[in-house]
Amino acid sequence: MKNVEAHRAEWREVHEPFPYFSAFHNFLWLEILAKSEEVYQKFSGWVESKLRILSKQLEAFSGMIIHPNPEQYHLRGSDPDWPSGCGMFIGMAFYKDQGAFLGQTVDLRPSLSQFVDVINQWSEKDAYAGQYLLRLRRIQADKLPAYALDAEAEQGKVEVLAGVEAKNK
Repeated sequence: MKNVEAHRAEWREVHEPFPYFSAFHNFLWLEILAKSEEVYQKFSGWVESKLRILSKQLEAFSGMIIHPNPEQYHLRGSDPDWPSGCGMFIGMAFYKDQGAFLGQTVDLRPSLSQFVDVINQWSEKDAYAGQYLLRLRRIQADKLPAYALDAEAEQGKVEVLAGVEAKNK
């Protein structure tokens, strides 16, 4: 928008798909997994309703700006033990003018632990014990799962990154 106002860009550029995965180098990767579609729908609804709590926790880190991606990337059978599920991503960027500094260490564990505590308060957790799972990982762009990059490429949002190979770890 600033570039449009400064006459350095056109309005059509504002409406182009945002290349999310090539715009950030660090991500928090959340996978919501379940043994059945029914359990997935219930558990994912619970997790999604609590994501604002995680966002607030992450926003408190000095120098780090978060960019949650509203897209849910379906796993497409990538884990046979968990046939239903999706991946979600929060881009993390570090800016000097926001307080980041060279060599800064950001320990996400306390925030993630508090988030997991909230998720574990799910009222149906005992009824569906062993049938759902939440995975949380901090990854770099070169470790993004293929299912997310493939989905973005299908939508025309990802520029091909030379030498970057998506790995599902």
